[in-house]
Amino acid sequence: MNDCTTVFETLKGFLPMNLLEKAVDETDADHGTKKFTVLRQLNTMMYAHLVQKDSLRDIVTGIMADQKLQKYTGTISFSQLSRKNSDRDPDVFRRIFEAVLAKLKKHHGIRIIPGSWGTLKILDATIIRLCISLFPWADYRETKAAVKVHTLYDVLLGYPDQIIVTEGIIHDKEKMDSLITKPNITYIFDRGYLDYKEFDRYCKEDIFFITRLKKNAVMELVSINSISQGGPVLSDKEVILGGFYTKMQHSLRVVEVIDSSTGEPFYIATNRFDLTGEEIAEIYRLRWQIELFFKWIKQHLKIKKFYGTSFNAVLNQIYTALILFCLLKLMHILVGTNHNFLEMVRLIAGGLWNTIAYLKKSLSTVKPPGRKRKRFNWKREYVDFYIQCMFGKVSSY
Repeated sequence: MNDCTTVFETLKGFLPMNLLEKAVDETDADHGTKKFTVLRQLNTMMYAHLVQKDSLRDIVTGIMADQKLQKYTGTISFSQLSRKNSDRDPDVFRRIFEAVLAKLKKHHGIRIIPGSWGTLKILDATIIRLCISLFPWADYRETKAAVKVHTLYDVLLGYPDQIIVTEGIIHDKEKMDSLITKPNITYIFDRGYLDYKEFDRYCKEDIFFITRLKKNAVMELVSINSISQGGPVLSDKEVILGGFYTKMQHSLRVVEVIDSSTGEPFYIATNRFDLTGEEIAEIYRLRWQIELFFKWIKQHLKIKKFYGTSFNAVLNQIYTALILFCLLKLMHILVGTNHNFLEMVRLIAGGLWNTIAYLKKSLSTVKPPGRKRKRFNWKREYVDFYIQCMFGKVSSY
């Protein structure tokens, strides 16, 4: 691709067409379709996500007003678009997402974490709330509807490794078996995934994990590890978790640290015995990256408000949003990862028919965002000061 290619054509060019055509053939998604093919539907939804269209009519109007866009989307009425979004099997877009993700994985970029930490993946889920009268199939609570996006996020690469979309009522732990599968990888997750039987299985199968314990966790002390005085780690122990009926067979390592946001201590459990307590704490803090990912896609892609109310329509919209996210990541690699990702996305949305050369030139003139002033956290400052006093680093009066 040269610098004279348009931005939208470049995004489309990142699609692995051979795998896309294979997915279409295997799912028979274009059966009986002459005009609005899977590719045209994908282009249409990518356009809608980029420019944040509010409704199907808004999408169709935007296409009708843009002759260049019609080359990629064709012309279609809003009722036909609605029908295709609802009728087309979302499995085809799931396969396309996995194909684009595989292409993106080839660009590992620069390692930002120590090699001794190994491969780190974060497991979490986010809720997208819906109106129960419009989405009665999306079971969540008695008076509320929702879908849940279960996500496995690759820390090093900075994007999701796997996505499973379910009704909101499905508990996070029910998808652990589908997402935590490979040995010699460290999975990071929060207290919502606590399962001592699964932890024993992970220890047997060399699957590593780092998680946060609940306050009332029952522990049987095995040994105490030494810690660095004045550091963030308050204690480092080897314990056996569980009570009489839930007692684990394998011992785990439990590291006690201070929560920087609340100033309260909490426990991190892991079966990684090769790292220091400080490294365990640093790795667990990386879990926040998946929260930032959820926040980004909800704010900058169209997945909080849906164009259709059927299960297929919702999944098709989510999968096309994730496909676009991966394509934007590939674009970011093309123009240079030193540029701000969000600013690049905004420039693309505002100028789909600008050339790549113009996009690069525009990005080069954007000033980097200034540092935000941090809010003073008196609890954290007090805890830090207290620890320093305890270890003699501050003279008392």
